[in-house]
Amino acid sequence: MTEDLQDLLDKLEPALAAAFLAAIVLLRTHVDYGELVQALEANDIDAAVEALNIDRGAFSGYVIERQNGFVQAGTAASTVLTKQRAEAFRAPKGPSLRMPDTPPAAPGGTGGPRTPPALSLDGPTPTNIVFRFDMTNPRAELAMRTEAATRVAGYVQEQVDAARKVIGDGFQRGEGPQTIATDIAGRINPVSKRREGGIIGLSDPQVSYVASMRARLLSGDADEMVKVLGSFDKDGKWKEGTGQTLRDRRYDAKIKKAIRDVAAGKPNPLTRDQVDEMTAKYSDRLLKKRAEDVARTETAQGVMSARAEATRQALAKADLDDDAVIKTWRHLGGVHHARDWHLAMNGKTVTGIDAVFFMPDGSLMKHSHDPDGGAKNNVACRCSTDFDIDWAANL
Repeated sequence: MTEDLQDLLDKLEPALAAAFLAAIVLLRTHVDYGELVQALEANDIDAAVEALNIDRGAFSGYVIERQNGFVQAGTAASTVLTKQRAEAFRAPKGPSLRMPDTPPAAPGGTGGPRTPPALSLDGPTPTNIVFRFDMTNPRAELAMRTEAATRVAGYVQEQVDAARKVIGDGFQRGEGPQTIATDIAGRINPVSKRREGGIIGLSDPQVSYVASMRARLLSGDADEMVKVLGSFDKDGKWKEGTGQTLRDRRYDAKIKKAIRDVAAGKPNPLTRDQVDEMTAKYSDRLLKKRAEDVARTETAQGVMSARAEATRQALAKADLDDDAVIKTWRHLGGVHHARDWHLAMNGKTVTGIDAVFFMPDGSLMKHSHDPDGGAKNNVACRCSTDFDIDWAANL
């Protein structure tokens, strides 16, 4: 199912990324900026957070998209399972392939290990079963609802915590309410009339990246300012992966001039407004990257969870035991930046739909992208898990 899986991921990821971005745009659009500034002037952090209007309702479209992806993945998996079972019971041409339950004894032995019998061709061909993914199944409904609700609650709490941190850091630096409010909510683009920048929607590390870029550019220290651009070797060649890599490079010439001026003992020519503009563009690019990362991680989790559920439903309908399934871990990504322990898991198998993979890092996962593996095993992971059913297990 590897190709089918990749096709489905390629189809679902952009839609989920767009839904996540739409939720953040909705949050940014409904920030009550006036109330935010007033609350900050009164040193009322709770009121300031309330003025941001961060709530779960903004993510309704995202939740619907996740549910849609879950259903599509489950439906696709059920279709494949139907075909696989039909092929397993299709009568081959030629003589009967019925085998005895116990293989003949090897010379000097008492018989070899028991192997699954070949499907009998002497009796009637088993009736084909059509597997259809059932989203009304209480287990499937609960899994999808719980997972989506957990994600949304996490995003909401994350934004509240980030806002509180920015407010606290701003007060500690002695910044005014207007400056802190802009750091949180961003600035209105005079052309598009839309709010840009700010920290709403960013992950905790990304909030720190934006703060770091702003502090470096305003520092008036050439050594700190150059860190925005990155590190360079003795020949002046930029070292890949260094600096604020998602910055808008159209500002690089202005930043380089400011660094030269500061290094020459002149005042920093970059104003707060200019730096706010630069960091706003940087923030928006970080947000886009985050939406892509969220979509990649959560689409893969939803698809794999749906495949596991489809397999479970097929077992029940075919009246097969849970241990009729052999699960195989597949590492599908390249080796560049790959998790070493995921590479080590490639080809490892376990028997049983609920059996767990014992990961080298100590995690226990029922399949790749299992939320129980945590972020360290799931973020941007491209592994997969094969679910192979022995359709003849009960014959």
